[in-house]
Amino acid sequence: MIHHPPNLDEILDSADSSRKAGQTLAELIVSIDGQLAKIDHALNKLQPSKTGKLRITWWKRRGKLVPTVVKWIYVKPMQKWRAERVNLESFVLSVRTSVEFKADAPAVKELMRRTKVLLQLRVRALEVLQTFQHVAELLHASNEDKLAKFNADLNGLLEVLENRTDNPASESGPSSPVLLEMEPEDE
Repeated sequence: MIHHPPNLDEILDSADSSRKAGQTLAELIVSIDGQLAKIDHALNKLQPSKTGKLRITWWKRRGKLVPTVVKWIYVKPMQKWRAERVNLESFVLSVRTSVEFKADAPAVKELMRRTKVLLQLRVRALEVLQTFQHVAELLHASNEDKLAKFNADLNGLLEVLENRTDNPASESGPSSPVLLEMEPEDE
């Protein structure tokens, strides 16, 4: 009878903890996205519909939607609005303070400071989540064949040992076919 390792429960608890940590990170990102949506709503209310209005929009980057701060610019010849991405370091500096924007400029600046903090936290949380996923997948993929071979070798050895009789001629010695088929790691 094969006995399971004594730390099996510990390993299973660790897997559960990792699952919970991933869920916690996902919930953090969802919470951040919710706050960014509220900030965008406030930005829309605080600023007039003029060139220079800041908003948070969701643009595709590398196939995924990401929150992005944009400045809306009205292009007169085309009579259309276009959005221009604002650099993370320029959020507060991008707040318009001209006559139409002046009254609520301090509130908009504070919202931009908070947006910067939230976006940085979101990036860090996503990096941790994606790094964990990537490392786990690589570790599994790079060792899957080796583990399967080890398992097959061990199953073969156990089968030979189970079929062994008390006859000394059937003893598995250094020349046992199963043991010889097992490849040493350091060669």
